[in-house]
Amino acid sequence: MPECVNGSLWQGWRGDSVIRALYEARRVLLRMATLRFLPLAIALARVAPALAQTSAVVDEATFMISRKGAPIGRESFRIIRAPGPGGQVFLTRATSALGEDRVATTLATDSAGIPVSYEATLSQRGDVLLRLQGRGRPDRFSMLVQSKGGEAAREYLVRPGTVLLDDDQFHQFYFILRAARDSQVTIIAPRTARLETVRLVDMGLESVPIRGQTITARRLALVDSAGGRKELWLDPLGRLLKVSVPEKGLVALRDDPPR
Repeated sequence: MPECVNGSLWQGWRGDSVIRALYEARRVLLRMATLRFLPLAIALARVAPALAQTSAVVDEATFMISRKGAPIGRESFRIIRAPGPGGQVFLTRATSALGEDRVATTLATDSAGIPVSYEATLSQRGDVLLRLQGRGRPDRFSMLVQSKGGEAAREYLVRPGTVLLDDDQFHQFYFILRAARDSQVTIIAPRTARLETVRLVDMGLESVPIRGQTITARRLALVDSAGGRKELWLDPLGRLLKVSVPEKGLVALRDDPPR
């Protein structure tokens, strides 16, 4: 992603005629800023920096999900890094199908993986069974869970090292390594209204075969206070290759190697 240095965007973008044209237009408009045209000129001059900011796809993939070795569904996701009011933010959208369950989620976080907003819808055969809506503010994250049985609201204290991990949403493990502080991560589990701190244990390097290609991955384990564990395998860029939840017999494995 280009960075603005002293009003210029030429670092890595020297040959981009569109960007150069935008900044030339900005320079000319600022010259036009007489008292009569000042408001218009200033507003138009802001267009160039805004257009010059771009988003980048961090990862995009589909997981095949199995239980005790038998395929039961798929999960497709896309993680985007984009400019935000306070710096970079991450926006993640995903859809999954596990048996008859269909889940659509949208998660936004800050640069450290702390949740800013969350929306999720669980349906079966077109019938919506559950809706989750979360909103963040300084040091707090509020969740509203709506089901056919009613509504439940909960507010969580959020500190550095906090992530949101919804049930059986494997792509969200991407934020674990980004958020970890002193080998610990605090997890908000919105459906069960839990806030739990777990240990992050480095299990070393391990090869993960994906579509005929062997990828060297860092294997990590999340261990809770009761000894339960979840395991994840990440490539050198921190992209998820595989996730395992042994207590449920679940494994999510990427269809294709990261590009």
